[in-house]
Amino acid sequence: MAYLLHTLIDSSEQTHPQDSAEAAIAELSTSPGSSACLVIEDPSDEELKRLAESLDLHPLAVEDASHGHQRPKLERYGEALFLAVHPISYTDRTEKLSISEIHAFIGPNYFLVTIPEGGASQLVLNQMRRAFKRQHLEPHNPQTLLYFLLDGVVDEYEPILMDLEEDLDEIEEELFTGSNSSQRIYELFKEVVKFQRGTRPLSYLLDLLMRGAEKYETPKQLHPHFRDVKDHVLRALEHLDSLRSALQNALTVDSTLVGQRQNDAMKRLSSWAAILAVPTVIAGIYGMNFEVMPELKWTVGYPLVLGLMALICGTLYLVFKKKNWM
Repeated sequence: MAYLLHTLIDSSEQTHPQDSAEAAIAELSTSPGSSACLVIEDPSDEELKRLAESLDLHPLAVEDASHGHQRPKLERYGEALFLAVHPISYTDRTEKLSISEIHAFIGPNYFLVTIPEGGASQLVLNQMRRAFKRQHLEPHNPQTLLYFLLDGVVDEYEPILMDLEEDLDEIEEELFTGSNSSQRIYELFKEVVKFQRGTRPLSYLLDLLMRGAEKYETPKQLHPHFRDVKDHVLRALEHLDSLRSALQNALTVDSTLVGQRQNDAMKRLSSWAAILAVPTVIAGIYGMNFEVMPELKWTVGYPLVLGLMALICGTLYLVFKKKNWM
C-alpha cells in the first residue's frame, strides 16, 4: 500500500500535511471542525480493516472496496457515503478505452479514497489539491472533496468524446474508399458501449446526492456545482448515444457497400462467363468431328466462324459495358 496523501484540513480551511494516515486520524479527535483527507493506492485487506476500525467504516462498503469491480454507485450507511466511480482514459493509437476504479468513503469528518495500483492516482491528487485552494467552497467539508473528485472524473470525458468523434469521421471517410472498415467500426462500437456502461449510472448517482442535499446538510454553495457535474454527465450521455447511433448506421452502410461490391463482382464474372460461352458453344459444335456435317468443306468456314465469334462477343461486351456490368 502507498499513502499518496494524508492531510488534515481545519475549520479555517488551512491544510496540515501529516506524517501518516494514523496521525491524521488521531488529530480528528483533538481538532473540532477539522477533517482528514486520505488517498491510498492499492491497500491490502488488512490495511483496509485497520482503517475501517479507525474510521468506523461500514463492513459492506469495506467489502466492496476490497473486492473491486463495482459498478458506479453511491450508497449511504448512516452518516457516511460509499462511492464507486470509473475514471476513463482513451488511447487514440489503438482506439481502446482504459477504465479504472476509484472507491471513496465520505464521512462527517473524513474523506478516504482507495485506488487500485496503476489507477487514476494522479487525477485524484490533482483534484484534492485543487479543492484545498478553493477555500470559499469549504474544503474541510468532505462533500466538497466529493464534488472535486466527481468533477475531475467527469471532466476527463470531454476530450475522449472528441477523440471518438474524430475516429468516427475517419471511418465515415473510409466507407466509400473501398477499404474494409467492418472490424474497426465494430471495435469502436464496443468501446462506446463500454463508455456508456461506465457513465450512465452517474446521472442517477448525482440525483441521489442532490436529493439528500438538504437532509445531510450539503453546503448550499455546492448545490449548483453538483448540478453542473450532472449537466456534464447528461451531455456526455447524449454524445455517446449519438456516437452509438452513428456507428450502428456506419455498420449498416458498410454491410450494404460490401454487398454492393460483391454484387458488382458477380456482374462482371457473369458478363465474362456469358461472353466466353459463345465461342465455347460454337467451337464445341464444330469440334464434334462427325464426318457428315454441313459447312465442313467451306473454304471460308474457318474465318467466318472466327468472325462470328468475335462479332457476338464484341456485341455482348458493348451491351454489358453500357449496363455498367463491366
